[in-house]
Formats: sequence, C-alpha cells, structure tokens
Amino acid sequence: MISKQQRGILQDEERIRKGVFPTPAVWVKKSQEYLAKVFGENWQEEYYIWDCCAGTCNLLVGLAEKHRIWASTIDQPDVDIVHEIIDNHRLNLLKKHVFQFDFLNDDFSKLPKSLREIINDPEKRKRLIIYINPPYAEARGEQIGKSNKKGFHLSKTHDKYLNEIGKAAIEIFAQIAIRIYSDMPNVKLAMFSKLKYINAPNFERFREIFRANYENGFVMPANTFDNVNGRFPIGFLIWNLENKKTFKQIKTDVFDRTGRRWGTKTHYCHGKQTLLINDWVSTHPKTEDSIATIIGPAADFQHQSTVWILAPNSDSNWFHWQIAEANLICSAIYFSVRHCIEATWLNDRDQFLYPSDGYKTDKNFQNDCLIFTLFHSQNRICSNGEVNHWLPFTAKEVDAKDNFQSTFMSDFLKKRKLSKEAKAVFEAGKALWRYYHETIKFNDRAPVDASLYEIREYFKGRDGKGRMKQKATDEQFNILDAELRSALKKLAVKIQPKVYEYGFLKK
Repeated sequence: MISKQQRGILQDEERIRKGVFPTPAVWVKKSQEYLAKVFGENWQEEYYIWDCCAGTCNLLVGLAEKHRIWASTIDQPDVDIVHEIIDNHRLNLLKKHVFQFDFLNDDFSKLPKSLREIINDPEKRKRLIIYINPPYAEARGEQIGKSNKKGFHLSKTHDKYLNEIGKAAIEIFAQIAIRIYSDMPNVKLAMFSKLKYINAPNFERFREIFRANYENGFVMPANTFDNVNGRFPIGFLIWNLENKKTFKQIKTDVFDRTGRRWGTKTHYCHGKQTLLINDWVSTHPKTEDSIATIIGPAADFQHQSTVWILAPNSDSNWFHWQIAEANLICSAIYFSVRHCIEATWLNDRDQFLYPSDGYKTDKNFQNDCLIFTLFHSQNRICSNGEVNHWLPFTAKEVDAKDNFQSTFMSDFLKKRKLSKEAKAVFEAGKALWRYYHETIKFNDRAPVDASLYEIREYFKGRDGKGRMKQKATDEQFNILDAELRSALKKLAVKIQPKVYEYGFLKK
C-alpha cells in the first residue's frame, strides 16, 4: 500500500498543479525554530548572526537582537530599500549593520569593523551563525557561456577553489559555502540550498573538503520560493563547522508547502565510486539482435520521464542499449524499478543503485517486472511497418483478423507463472486488445500488429500540436484503458518493496 508520506506528497503535487502556494515566511519562521532547537532558546542573545546573501533581509524578519545582527548584499539598491524599511520601523536592524558587500569577490577588510572583530577573534567566531538563503543558480563566465541571471558570473572564489571542488564550483551556493568554510573557520552555518552538496556525485570533491557536523534541518518543496519553478527539495541545514566530520548521510524532517510535518527522510551521499543502476545493467549481455531500444539517462528520479522503450536500433545521446531475449528480463527489471515509484519533489534527486543479488532467484519479481514493462505507457514500441515483437497475446487470444508477424513475446510468456497482480494486468490488457481488434475488423488501414501505444493513439487521436489526447470519444475504450491503468498501479505497488529490498534504492 502507498505510505502516508507518499500520499501526502502526491496530494501536495496536486495542490501545486492547482496553484496553491504558501508564503516563504513559513520557512523563515520554521528555520528560526530549528536554530532555537540547535543553539538553545536564548540563541539570539548568545550568538552573532550574519546574512551575507541578505537581499532585502526577508530572512531576518522576526529577530530581536539587532546589535548582534549583520546583513550584506551584492546590490546597493537592496541596501537602500532595507535602510528605508528600517527608517519606517518595519525591520528591527541597525542601518550601520546593513551594507553592500560582494561575498564572492570582496576582501573581508571591507566589512564593518564590528563584524571584522568577531571574524578575527577565534572564540567569538565560534559563536557566529552564517544564516543565509543564497541564490539557486549556476555561475557562468564569458568563456563558458552567458550568465543565466544578471550579476551571476565566475568569481574570485570560483577561481580559487575550482581545482579543489571541481564541478561543484559552478554553483553559487557552493562557492559561498566553501568560502565560509575556508575563510571563517569554526563558524556555524545555517543555509537554505539545494541538496546537491549532500547527494550529487559531482559534489564528491566538495564533500571531501567540507567536513562538518550536521546538527539538524528540514526540507520543503523548492517551488514554494519566489522564482523557483523546479520540483525538487530545498533543505535548511544547520552545520557546526568546528567539528570536522565526514558525513555519509543526513536525516531531515520533511514539511509540505503549508508547513505541515510529514515525517523524516534520509539523504545519502553518492560519489564517483558509488555503483549505480546503469553500472549494473552494463554487466548484462550485449546483443546485436534487437527487439527494442531502451533509453536509460542519469540514474535519478529527475530523469524518470525520459526512461523509454523505443523501436529497435533507435539512436540516442543518452545511455541506451538494445533489448533481445538474452537481456529481456534485466531490461524489464531496470524499466520497472525506474517507473514503479512516482517521481515527486521529495525523491527528485534520489539515485538508483547497483542492486544485491537477491533479484536473481526471485522469479515472481522478474515476471512482475516483465508484465509491468509490457503494459506501461513509457513503452513506446510501434509497428510502423516493422515486426512488432512485443505482442503479449496470440492472434487467436484477441480474435485478430490476421496472424501476427511475431509470436516472440507470447511464446516467452508461456514459460512464466504470473502473480495475481500480474495476471490482472495481463487480462485487462487482453480485454483492451480484443476491443481494438473487434473495432478494426473492417478497417484495412489499422495495423493488425498494433502495440499498446498504437492502440491508444488509434482511439485517442492527436491534438493540433501533435500530442496524443488525454481521452478518447469511445467510452468503452476509456473504461478498458482505465481498468488497465488501475491494474498496473496495483502491480507497481507490489513491485515497490522489492526495489528497496534488493538495494535499487535506499530508504
């Protein structure tokens, strides 16, 4: 059964589609609650705070100890706005503590004397909290390409640490984090950011340098923030940079867009030595024969929608291989593992891994995956004048008006014992195929060897932009198609626990 957390995520996704958005002020308040959990109820009186990416100081709303707070931003107009807000008594800050400063390029000698004294004093610096929400953007220079946001460019910090942190240096937030870590030893860091520095393989070198103790944190949907449209998690994580620890995973609380807590999630660090699902499938037999091409891009949920099965010998710039009898089962397992769990904002960056060997003797799992693959909508096999080897039934079983050119798949399935859930999908598919062949008995143009994709195209048609329509005008087809999709979802639920049991994903 679907978990309570997963159900909540899917409901949240529906609210996103309907345009229900909360104020980011929810996360400001929540972050300050977490700061109090980590540093004590009197944290504002006992620690210093510097927001070095302050913008118009939204993050500092609600803080009380203005003499212990500093805020800087790269843009002088933002400073002017904040000064005006302070003059109107709508923000509890000192004007002298709000100033223009380019954190990625300027020397600390440009900082106000009061802040420099804290940074230069090792003991005071331990009680300095860098509390920030840096830009979620990549820096670009003229030699690489145009800036993707005004003012974001390659910086002195980028140039200084590029050789040490590699590809991570292109991320603005990573540049900011590494300068904080290196130039202000032992401070506390409380940062809103993408989770790339936790789980992305490209951040492995960054993590080798950034060694710190994770204290606490939470994640929330990225598109609750202004000008962030992606469906991925943003984390607010609190770090003690004084304690040099190598972290392999962290656990965060999970909140929906209204600030309601769903539970917790563990985020794992993956480096270049981590074996992924694409490494696993590469160990299986290669073949020059082909009944289809499977496309398998980067091994995370973010790329779920581009895992397809296409015509034999299709070309792609993404990772792909040809399917034949020798590797059909492992290809079906790969396809099913990548599709049986719905992609959400929370699992968007989760990596699919090299599994343990348990799947090798689990015939039920293998057969479930095969049936799931045959009837999934991302299986885009078409006859198109070619021999269709993906027909699960014989011509006799679906009362076709002529023989099929290939009985490969129906012969292959005869050797397989199907689970109750897989049988339900198989029978629902058979009913749909039979209805198609009943409908085309006097239509010489409709392909006899039609795949599921072609059957749906036949009944639904396409809109003016060439996209397949959501529903057909034929209500009987809609009913049969809905029954097939429902049975496939139940089969997906059956497969899901095995995905974790065999180590394709970590919980």
